[in-house]
Amino acid sequence: MSGDTTQKAPQALPEPNGKLVVHKMLDNQFMEMGRLPLPDNWILNNGKAAMSGPGNVNVYMFPLKTFMFSNDMMMREVYLRSGTPMRPFYSMDQIVQEDLIPIANQEGARLVNQYDAPPIAMADKGFSDLLYKVGPVRELFLARVTEWVDTNGQPYLLLVHLHATDLGNMVTWNYYCHALDAPKERYEESRGVVLNALANVQYNPEYVQAYNQNEMARERSSWAAHHQRMQANKAAFDAQQRAFHEKNDAINQAIASSHAQNNATSDRIHHRFMNYVKDEETVRHSGDGKRYQVQSGSNQYWMNGNGDYVPSNDPNYDPNRDPRLNHQRWHKADVDK
Repeated sequence: MSGDTTQKAPQALPEPNGKLVVHKMLDNQFMEMGRLPLPDNWILNNGKAAMSGPGNVNVYMFPLKTFMFSNDMMMREVYLRSGTPMRPFYSMDQIVQEDLIPIANQEGARLVNQYDAPPIAMADKGFSDLLYKVGPVRELFLARVTEWVDTNGQPYLLLVHLHATDLGNMVTWNYYCHALDAPKERYEESRGVVLNALANVQYNPEYVQAYNQNEMARERSSWAAHHQRMQANKAAFDAQQRAFHEKNDAINQAIASSHAQNNATSDRIHHRFMNYVKDEETVRHSGDGKRYQVQSGSNQYWMNGNGDYVPSNDPNYDPNRDPRLNHQRWHKADVDK
């Protein structure tokens, strides 16, 4: 017989998703906040990932970003002094166009699809409705799925959760994101799992009741002390608005993540997420101070003036002493955190 009869070993298929079960969501004190319906072979809080599934599927969370806007000059001055960014809210399209697309363009990614997710917005509203508030307010909850493709053709998803509150003389609003990173062959199935879980989250009524009781006790104590110090009605009103704004942010922080970080870190987290998707690292050239993209997997990198780099896992290695490479100057490039 002629011809190549060598048989190739069958390629291993990714582990399929398991049976749908409820997973407990725990806060920093390991108290049960609620439950998410996910396959039984998915896990919550897997290191930096909020959720993880088989086949290298991970869901990350971007920190909450908070803004306010008011035509009242006194209110604007109060919040500017507190460091809250002043920014009017128009629509979810504003977030995609002004915040997400510019960052994606820097990474070479492009938006391929977007659509609203009303069931997830309703789930966010359902949690907020359970929580104690100072008084009746007008609120808006929106959720938008945005799908992207990076320079290597790999898909990823950003789900934007938005909450706006109209307080009459000002509007406070904030948003945070879930980011799905999954290989092509796992992307569509994983997208369905994540969107279904976030639309059907169930919150623990005992946890919510304990939160509400704590908030009411804290407010009673705060107002008792406040009324001893403040007599002017305008001052009392301003203090009430500030207290409500702070509590409103705390509520949305609880929805977003018990580990939410400072607003200024979100762009850096997005950059790290994109590096993870593309299996790259960002390094800073110690010679010119510029940042460069390199393939990940090495402990150290050395770069020349042309942007060429030499990876190494040997802490004692120096290409300036390597006869194959020492005809030019190499500078150490540190991984940019």
